[in-house]
Amino acid sequence: MITIVGAGPGPREYLTPEAARAIGASRVIVGGARVLDAAELPAGALRVDLPASGMADAVVGVLEEKSEGGDVTLLVSGDPGFYSLAKRVIERFGRDAVRVVPGISSIQIMAARICRSWAGAEAVTLHARNGPALGELAGRLRASSALVLLFGYSAEVKKRLDWLSSDEYLGSAWAALGWDLGLPEERIFEARRLKELRCGSCEGRLSMLWLEKNTAV
Repeated sequence: MITIVGAGPGPREYLTPEAARAIGASRVIVGGARVLDAAELPAGALRVDLPASGMADAVVGVLEEKSEGGDVTLLVSGDPGFYSLAKRVIERFGRDAVRVVPGISSIQIMAARICRSWAGAEAVTLHARNGPALGELAGRLRASSALVLLFGYSAEVKKRLDWLSSDEYLGSAWAALGWDLGLPEERIFEARRLKELRCGSCEGRLSMLWLEKNTAV
């Protein structure tokens, strides 16, 4: 059995009791270095770090190898159901071979910080990929209660914000940008319009942009 555990953003207070029990019972624990470093791994458990580059491509092969000897735990950040390695693992091994333990996702934390509901929000990742065109993103915002965009590392954020702001409809949307959600260094920036958003030097690990239709437009 492969147990996929959602570790939340990292700090212990965001780890659910069920997730803590699953980690504590693990014999072999696979995951990215950052997630494994933040977790309290049981004594005697075998830690298997996934490569920082190409993690999604490597995870299936690592689990195939390690699961031959018995149960394996895959530790993922956030929630396994929200842009996670879990999707690829479940597709490869099937539902009967996988147990999923949910965790707190970044979209849940962001919604809580800005006092919004994420029911009806459209989530799109722009991390390490080209993603949809501007016109498609504008259409998704028109058709949903909010458009939530996942960015990658800090070097790309300013460029992404400028690109999105170049569209008149998206640039006029109410905006909130969250950095390192759930971590001690977390920061939230809000603006009446996306094109007015200022986020300092755009430094941080990962970020999320929340857009809502601006009724004044």
